[in-house]
Amino acid sequence: MNPPVPRASNGRWALFAVLAVAIAPILASYLTYYVWKPAGGKSYGELLPVQPVPAFKLSTLEGASASLADLKGKWLLVMVDSTRCEQSCPDALYAMRQYRLAQGKEMDRVERVWLVTDAAQPSAATLKQADGMHIRRALDPVPLPRQLDGGIYLIDPLGNQVMRYPRTAEPRKVIKELTGLLKNNENIG
Repeated sequence: MNPPVPRASNGRWALFAVLAVAIAPILASYLTYYVWKPAGGKSYGELLPVQPVPAFKLSTLEGASASLADLKGKWLLVMVDSTRCEQSCPDALYAMRQYRLAQGKEMDRVERVWLVTDAAQPSAATLKQADGMHIRRALDPVPLPRQLDGGIYLIDPLGNQVMRYPRTAEPRKVIKELTGLLKNNENIG
């Protein structure tokens, strides 16, 4: 008996199968990127263009020179407002404290900053709410985008503006987002 002669068509099908396996991931990636865009990645806060916050003059309430660079290496929750802020100011100070405390063992990576935009002294009640917070007087216009007195800004440890939250934000959503940022960016601060 003669051995069976391999058919040329079997070799072609094997070649097509190998090519299909090699090309399928590339084709799938193009389709996913250009046709079926994934819907994830939504953030609760308003994403800001990630760029360094320009240097500007600050001082302590006592008049000593200060800057945000003094806090480099920490995530900063920044509020900008005058000392005459009404009820929204103490509420925002309390919320910022809660955002930080909710981070548990990671809370040392987060600092709170209140940039005061006028020459007056904060009231004793407001200072009590701001316990442990860095209070600085802005001597120049604050170079952060949008309506300054209506938000809480997040600045990363490299000094870049990242997000803006409204002062009336839902605390659970802000805490969840801040927790995720700290977890996913352990290497930068």
